Amino acid sequence: MNKTRKIKRLLILLTAIVLLILCYSRYVEPEMLILKEISVETDMDIETCRAIFFTDTHFGELYDETHIKKIVDVINGRKADIVIFGGDLLDNYGRDKEILDMDYLGDELGRIQAKEGKYAVFGNHDYGGGAFRIYEKFLGECGFQVLVNESVFLEKFRMDLIGFDDYLLGQMDSDLCCGQKNRFHLIVAHEPFLSGFIEGTGDNFVLAGHTHGGQVSVPYFTKRQIPAGSGEFVKGLYGTEDVGAPVPVQMYVSSGIGLTQYPFRLFNVPEIIEVNFFKRQL
Repeated sequence: MNKTRKIKRLLILLTAIVLLILCYSRYVEPEMLILKEISVETDMDIETCRAIFFTDTHFGELYDETHIKKIVDVINGRKADIVIFGGDLLDNYGRDKEILDMDYLGDELGRIQAKEGKYAVFGNHDYGGGAFRIYEKFLGECGFQVLVNESVFLEKFRMDLIGFDDYLLGQMDSDLCCGQKNRFHLIVAHEPFLSGFIEGTGDNFVLAGHTHGGQVSVPYFTKRQIPAGSGEFVKGLYGTEDVGAPVPVQMYVSSGIGLTQYPFRLFNVPEIIEVNFFKRQL
């Protein structure tokens, strides 16, 4: 009898733990938002630059657009030189356009402040969810320049900002990976897999998203949830050896902000990334 009672108590305890984890991953962690700071040094002759990177908001039925106010407030609190969005603004525009308040979303995105410009790239959901019809125009009205296989020279900081089209559903221009000038290149690509194609001269730092860090970070399960285009990358900072490029490349893969496929986040708190670029002091 005592053994039966112990088993029942254990089952009750395990059930309670599972329910707590489910409630936390559904109602607590997705509502959180943290700012991560990274410092990047280079031998290239650049000026100090503070860049804010946010990605994978996936506004829609699982993560509604009211979250944008908190995101904008965090970004504006950092007084960035440039702000970059890494793609997947909406989870599925075709499915969710009737429930999304695009006017409110646009007003809030327009409220983002950046001293030297706001930039964005396409993500796979911006194509696959049907938002490609409105994405570039919508973000343009919010003050973002959408880079589609384009390079912009940030004269004040003496660095190139390169934005690639989406690797999975766009038309990535592989020529942009090669023959770069001997400068510092800040590269934005939605999928981190693209980082292995970087060639040419100079120094390179890649900002990517797409993976959501697996969204639920659990051994074995997470690796199975990483989407195509991620390669072996999950989240965090990677060096040249990790990337496998023939030239110096560092990369930060963000676990993003929103939700897709299922309404849970576990050990992957929504994040905004602040990257401070410096010339290395001799």
